[in-house]
Amino acid sequence: MEKFRWVIIGCGSIANKVASELVKYEEFEICAVWNRTKQRAEQFAKKYGGKVFNTAEEALKLGDADCAYIATTHDRHLYYSKLAIQFGIPVLCEKPVTVNHKQAQEVINFAKEKGVYFAEAMWTWHNPVSLKVKEWITQNKIGEIKRFYASFAVPMVQFIKNPRLTTPDLIGGALLDIGIYPVRYALELLGKPKSVECRGVVSGGVDYEEKIIFKYDNFNAEIFVSMKRLKGEKLVIEGSDGKICVPLYHKAKSAKLTGKCSERFKISNLLYGLQLKNTAKEIKNGLKESKFCPFESTLETMALLDECRRQLGLKYPCE
Repeated sequence: MEKFRWVIIGCGSIANKVASELVKYEEFEICAVWNRTKQRAEQFAKKYGGKVFNTAEEALKLGDADCAYIATTHDRHLYYSKLAIQFGIPVLCEKPVTVNHKQAQEVINFAKEKGVYFAEAMWTWHNPVSLKVKEWITQNKIGEIKRFYASFAVPMVQFIKNPRLTTPDLIGGALLDIGIYPVRYALELLGKPKSVECRGVVSGGVDYEEKIIFKYDNFNAEIFVSMKRLKGEKLVIEGSDGKICVPLYHKAKSAKLTGKCSERFKISNLLYGLQLKNTAKEIKNGLKESKFCPFESTLETMALLDECRRQLGLKYPCE
């Protein structure tokens, strides 16, 4: 069987996590690798395979890949995604897919113009647990929704010594790095809110924490995000007939439904691997847009994040 070939652009921690699952599938291989620091690319290739190239342009042009996985810092997602599309290579780009809605629309329009597959690597919505939770909501298993609460609060800045988190030029901050998960979750389950309120802590050009309220007709969705405080990662949706609880929801392996209906859903999948398999299948089938992460969801999420940043008074140097 001919293998599906990946070119990896950016060899940081997330790329290593993805590659560690990618190599467990016989149908995949890494054919080309590039990183801004060549030594890191060489270490990556030694561990996972692939030919190291001196430039991203060479890796994309000469790597003979079926798909480019873009895992650079957020500020370079737009550039490398468009570069791959220019060479006619399908793209799976890490979240946030760009810095803002305008850039997201730009790269999506470019992909449509060139007729090349493009998708955000929002692995949460390839996860059967998230899809099951969405099904429970769609099927009205908890009745009329009364409350939505999601937290993603981990003191990352205390135990991850990575300048990416706190550097404005690299699009540091909590909102786009981890806040994107609860914002996207609310959007997927509840639709676009009637209005948005966002208050937070901004220092040195990046956000460290925010409280976000999405207002709907009969309830509010409450979101708490922090990269300096420990309040955990959990999702609770309360309704007139029951409740849904999802621990570690952005990478969940289980969800629990209680009330008039009772169900516990569990999986044991490799979640990054599942995202890769779904992406490869869509590309092989000739799709240009992901069914798991459609353009509309990506754009609507970026618009909500833009509004949160507007209220915070947070603008990045590249904007």
